[in-house]
Amino acid sequence: MAEITGAMLIAEIGSLITRVTLIDEVEGDYRMIGHAETSTTAEPPFGNVFYGLLEATRQIGKMTGRQLLTDGQLLKPQTSTYDGVSHLLVVTSAAGAMRMVITAIASDVSAHHALNASHATYTNVLQVLTLDASSGQAGLGPSQRSWIDDQIDQLLQIEPEVIVLAGGLEGGAVEAVTRLAHIVRLIAIKSGVDVNGQYQPEVTARPVIYAGNSAAREAVSEILHERAEVVHVANLCPTLDRADLAPTQQELARLYERKILPSLAGLTSLESLCDVPVRTVCAVQGVITRFLAERTGRSVLTLDTGAAATAAFYASPGHFIPTVLGTIGTVYGLPELMATQGVATLARWLPFAIAPSDLSEQLLNRTLRPYLLPASRDDVYLAHAIACEALRTALARLREQTSLDAVDWIIAGGGILAHAPQPGLALLTILDALEPMGTSDQPIIDVHLDTLGLLVTAGAIAELNPEAALTLLDHDLLSNVPLARVVTLLGEGPSDTVAAEVELKIVGGATERIEVKHGTLARLPLPQGRYGELTIRPAAGVRIGLLKPGETSASDGGEIAGSALGVVIDARGRPLRLADDPLARREQISAWLIALNVERDPGDIATHIGPSKPERVPAEAEPTTTLPTDEASASAEEPPVNTEATPVNTEAPPVNTEESGQGEAEERPSAQPPEVVIVGQAETGTTEKGQRISLDALKEESTPLPPSASEKQRDQEIDALRNKVEAPKKWRPFGRKE
Repeated sequence: MAEITGAMLIAEIGSLITRVTLIDEVEGDYRMIGHAETSTTAEPPFGNVFYGLLEATRQIGKMTGRQLLTDGQLLKPQTSTYDGVSHLLVVTSAAGAMRMVITAIASDVSAHHALNASHATYTNVLQVLTLDASSGQAGLGPSQRSWIDDQIDQLLQIEPEVIVLAGGLEGGAVEAVTRLAHIVRLIAIKSGVDVNGQYQPEVTARPVIYAGNSAAREAVSEILHERAEVVHVANLCPTLDRADLAPTQQELARLYERKILPSLAGLTSLESLCDVPVRTVCAVQGVITRFLAERTGRSVLTLDTGAAATAAFYASPGHFIPTVLGTIGTVYGLPELMATQGVATLARWLPFAIAPSDLSEQLLNRTLRPYLLPASRDDVYLAHAIACEALRTALARLREQTSLDAVDWIIAGGGILAHAPQPGLALLTILDALEPMGTSDQPIIDVHLDTLGLLVTAGAIAELNPEAALTLLDHDLLSNVPLARVVTLLGEGPSDTVAAEVELKIVGGATERIEVKHGTLARLPLPQGRYGELTIRPAAGVRIGLLKPGETSASDGGEIAGSALGVVIDARGRPLRLADDPLARREQISAWLIALNVERDPGDIATHIGPSKPERVPAEAEPTTTLPTDEASASAEEPPVNTEATPVNTEAPPVNTEESGQGEAEERPSAQPPEVVIVGQAETGTTEKGQRISLDALKEESTPLPPSASEKQRDQEIDALRNKVEAPKKWRPFGRKE
């Protein structure tokens, strides 16, 4: 394919958000010119993803001063005045998951490998049918149903979009595979009745990927003739000790793009404007992950938390494993996450107390109202708890195929992580999900946060213009958003004992020394654009990477580049152990938030780590009306009195019977009933009963609350972070201290 040049508009259409990026040549290099996000418009009332793309493009044009649209349509090609674009590239993850059924011989061999292969793209495995599930079935009477009858009835109701038929070692028997083929043949026929009341069978020829014993290919094709669209690929499991997933993965990805993508509302008309076929987001993420691993020789892990799907890609030189969970996500994929992991599993990552019923209600409301933004700090923590558990689920599937202990470079993205209000919160979510080991020659793990979705943008253009993808990655992604350098201390010890002594000498600056205790996180600030020398002296029984326990590690002078969080030391142990007691666990998480500068004062979250909120118990009480009788009784922190009538609260406050950490019941003071001020009894006493009050008078009487000190400080910190955008020094090894 010929290399494309000129201004390029790359659109990533997600199930919830559409991101559009404009890149163009700047002094010979391709750089990001503008970026915008808007809601995806696949659902009613728009019903066309093109509208969302045009809106984001309009925003970019307004920001950059370029005319990108004309008469409501995309301006192509680019003009001599740099208006318009030369090329449009589109990737999407909004088409939904492909319904899939796996039929295999053995659940622990062929079915297991077929499940791993299904994670190459957005799939929803509805059922796994294996012949060994029917082994040991007792003899049936004439009126009893067989195992095959039950399986066929279930498959007829599912109506899958693709079937994977796997099983049989190379050179082995073919009888079991042909038996599976006969079952697949039967589910292609669905009974029906025509308008005349006559029986009329309906044949549905579905795609069937045969990934079994190659000796049975002809027999399978003959059995499924006119009942399925059979595609033969290499055997998933040619021997007991070797799996070959790539051919099946590639065929599933091809089927998804051919069968599922066209169903996305408005995508067909959009393709006429694209220079290359529309691709899936997970496909281009895999391309760029492999590209980075081959280019740097490092073990790269890329993570993506989407609204409907979660993805994790691992690559090292000559090695690549994708894991895409098409039904696990932070919004639309939340019900599946709740069903598989449980509400209690999500609650363990929260630094505040909440009743299980209230948590379930909030999670379901998140699914019903996907476009609502977090309205409180608790909402933000809940979103990150969801992202953490979704990533843990994806990484658990990934670990079934390979070890992640040697990962030394992490690039994470997705809506929740990219829009984290504090970089420390994004890092804590990543560390809790992955639990990195750092057991490689390079024990320092580089963590980058892809806040603008540039990893997908670079992947979309990597095969069309590799130079543009390379410069975009180097200058606009990797240089501008390094999140942290993380070192994991491996070894157990009491929580009050020192795990290591850490020293950071900043080039041209001061030297900072800290003691890191077991079970804690520690941070040594190193701003972007600064460099330092890191020395770690672990305690006996504690090791770093592949070094011996107690062996000191040090970098050469100026080898550690600065980042948003600097250097983070993780001494929480592996595997990560959360406290069993809910109160102690919340205190544990709160301490980690403070260590990563997410929270600055333990008092800020003291009210959040108390006993769990109880279930609400309805109670009856007499209506109470309270009128102010003493000015001194009013608190100085109360808002101004509203002169409009306030409805009287006729319900008693909920009964609080919270349990303490020792299981003893605690009782909170009951809430005071709301103050009621009747119109005509305002403080001035000049308004007569029934007199109307104008809106202007209300505005004059009401006094807006001034912004809090924390909000001012937050704005100042954001401005400071924006000014610290410098390219870090090139990475070098971090080794033992001689």
